[in-house]
Amino acid sequence: MTINHQPDRASGEPAAPPASLSASGNARRRFTRAGLGASGVLMTLASQPGMAATVCASPSGSLSNGLQSSHRPDNPLTCGGSSPGFYANNLSGWPSNPAPTRKFKDVFTVNASQAMLGELTLAEVFKTNGNKNGGKGPFKSEDLDPHNVASHVLAAYLNIQSKRSTVLTETQLRAIWHEYQFNGGGKVGYYSPTAGVKWYGDDIVAYLKTTFHQ
Repeated sequence: MTINHQPDRASGEPAAPPASLSASGNARRRFTRAGLGASGVLMTLASQPGMAATVCASPSGSLSNGLQSSHRPDNPLTCGGSSPGFYANNLSGWPSNPAPTRKFKDVFTVNASQAMLGELTLAEVFKTNGNKNGGKGPFKSEDLDPHNVASHVLAAYLNIQSKRSTVLTETQLRAIWHEYQFNGGGKVGYYSPTAGVKWYGDDIVAYLKTTFHQ
């Protein structure tokens, strides 16, 4: 089996998915074409109409094992998580812990260059997803978190806490965020799911979106 390694690139380099795809389709197509879904099985399923939502694999599994849930019929993994937009608009849909009023830095460590992001409450982090940062100063989302990694990591975390999604463990998710923060430094950082592969901010978001249902 051949693994397509993604070459190093500037973190701000845009990806250009086909114009005919929806936003979620764009994310999944970008995910597979970038070498994140290197398995032939995964790429084939993701390209079939109606099958994109069934792509359900951990970071390492997305590179090697395809649909991990197919290997665990007794305890299938699920990718029924909710998106940042869902949590931003449905506080009643949050798990009992953590509370929306907790600061982001109390749940996830941030490096010095993103200290202001850490000072936001969890609810305010979702407001940085393409918007102003909840009214706290003149900073836009591209200043705080240019690829919206924090809001997607937080949504994945809430999905784990509420058991909406089981494909990622909390330990795996924290490893993704920690490496992104401290390999290269936050806004230009990356996560390595396996040796020789680097996922930059937009790659991490594209992967996490495959674990969301809505």
